[in-house]
Amino acid sequence: MEKNKGVTLTELLIVIAIIGILVGIALPSYQTHIQKGNRVAAQLALTKMAQQFERINARQGEYPTGTDGESVIDGIAASDGPDSYTFALTDDAVDTFTITATPVVGGINDGDECGWLRIVQTGATTSKLSGNCW
Repeated sequence: MEKNKGVTLTELLIVIAIIGILVGIALPSYQTHIQKGNRVAAQLALTKMAQQFERINARQGEYPTGTDGESVIDGIAASDGPDSYTFALTDDAVDTFTITATPVVGGINDGDECGWLRIVQTGATTSKLSGNCW
């Protein structure tokens, strides 16, 4: 009697079910890991932006405002900011600044529990969720 040298449909379905279970377990964990990495990159970019604002204040005696402030933010965001966040100067005056990083709608960080991240001229950092987001 000859043995069949193939895979039965039942064996194939079992393998597919096992792969589906593994993907169902691993994918949410992977997405959370990516969100945390993007959040850290956004925090780093915010810190660099605040440092650049402080350098300008030390040289010129005031913080950049309006389009000057936005150009500083855009330059750093283009080189160091993650694509999953947008950066904006949300409060600008010659003696204060507030820079906010907001998750891109529909992006990987859109559902991030921390939401927006913010830094001000004093170095104080806040987020939508008051917890360990910084």
